Amino acid sequence: MKIKKGFMKRKIGDKFLVVTTGELAKKRNMFIELNDTSSEIWDYIEKGYDENKIASQLCKKYGIGEERAKKDVEGLIASMREAGVFEE
Repeated sequence: MKIKKGFMKRKIGDKFLVVTTGELAKKRNMFIELNDTSSEIWDYIEKGYDENKIASQLCKKYGIGEERAKKDVEGLIASMREAGVFEE
C-alpha cells in the first residue's frame, strides 16, 4: 500500500487535511479531513507500515485492544482506498 503521488497531508491551524497537489489537483481537487489518530495512521502508511503493524502501534500508544485497533485501521484504509488515495 503506497500513497499516490499528488496526495499530501497538511496541517492547517489545528486540523490535518489530505489535499491533492500538482497535476492531480488539476484533474481532481480534493480535501480529506483527518483527526489526530487518522493523521498518525497516514504517517505510518508513509513509512511503509502494513495494517497489522499500524494496529500494533496504536495498541501500544493508546492501550486499546488489537481487534478494535485493526477495525479502526481497516476502516480508514478502506475509506482512503475508495477515495483513490493509494497506488494498488
